[in-house]
Amino acid sequence: MKFLTLATALILAPIAYVSAEACIDLESPHLDNTEPTIAASSAKGNLYVKLNSASNLRDKDWFGKSDPFVEMWLDKSYKARSKDVKSNLNPVYNQTFCFYVRPGQSTLYVRAVDRDTFRNDKIGQASISLSNVFRTGREGPQDYNLPKWFGLRSNGNVNMQMQFTADNS
Repeated sequence: MKFLTLATALILAPIAYVSAEACIDLESPHLDNTEPTIAASSAKGNLYVKLNSASNLRDKDWFGKSDPFVEMWLDKSYKARSKDVKSNLNPVYNQTFCFYVRPGQSTLYVRAVDRDTFRNDKIGQASISLSNVFRTGREGPQDYNLPKWFGLRSNGNVNMQMQFTADNS
């Protein structure tokens, strides 16, 4: 019985979500405003992501429309999560998130999810290379496709803009 309780607790353990306007930084280094880093493999600093909106999201509900929110992460242990927008397949978020990028983190993962009472449904997911943002310091506003089945169809788009401030300390 103890094993079953422990296994259930581990499976149902929540992922640590980060609120908007918060900056993920596990090591708390001193940050300053410097020029962007060119090499994505050695980039470190603050990545600001403004989630503007989503459009043409696939409806995952049987009755009514989806209640979408967006998750973003650089690694699986910490996720930023947007607010829910009720019954809308073209939600407007206008939220800014800040991630502390460490060397080796060169991809931002974005997932649109339909909020449900018992089980949330994945709408679509994208992997976004950050190499251009590291090189130029900013990207954006741009639509990113949430592909379905090897990119043959689309489950909608998210519109975001990004800015990177390097930490050369």
